[in-house]
Parts: sequence; C-alpha cells; structure tokens
Amino acid sequence: MIYESQSEGIEEDIANVTHRVLFVLAIATSIDAMAAGYAITLLEVDIAVACLIIGVTTFAFSWIGVNIGERSGVWLESKAELFGGLVLIAIAIAFKILLG
Repeated sequence: MIYESQSEGIEEDIANVTHRVLFVLAIATSIDAMAAGYAITLLEVDIAVACLIIGVTTFAFSWIGVNIGERSGVWLESKAELFGGLVLIAIAIAFKILLG
C-alpha cells in the first residue's frame, strides 16, 4: 500500500472497478469467512454467541470506517493509501509486542 501510494496511475485503476472484480472480491471474502467458521467449530464456543460477536464487531468497524472515510476523504484524499499502509504496519507491530 505504501509503495502504491507513491506510484502514478492508481486513480485510473480505482475507476475501473467492475462488477466482475467485485464478484471476485466477494468470493475471496466468503472463502475467508468459511475458513473462520470452520475454525470456530474446532473451538469449544457457542456458535450463536461467536456469530453475534463477529457480526456486531464487523458492523461497528464497517460503520466507523465509512463515517471516517466520508469525513476524511476530502483532506486525506491523496494520502489515504499511505495512511492505510502505516496503520497496517502499526497493527502488526502492536500484535508482535502483545503476542511477543
């Protein structure tokens, strides 16, 4: 993401998102969700509670992300990908420290 933020032509790639690309992304997301569901069955947890927690968390973070994106899109426009890359690096460092 950081490399791409410094590359030219990314705006053209974003504008060319088609229904086919969205469909492929939906399939990839569904495969990830299926793997997570399989992993949950291996744990001794109540599946209904796990689904509720995952659903509420996903909704909350999606809602927060959309609202932050709407507000920051104007002033962060050209630096959004750089910012996203830095956030992912910060998350990785935090997990490394916590799981140490």
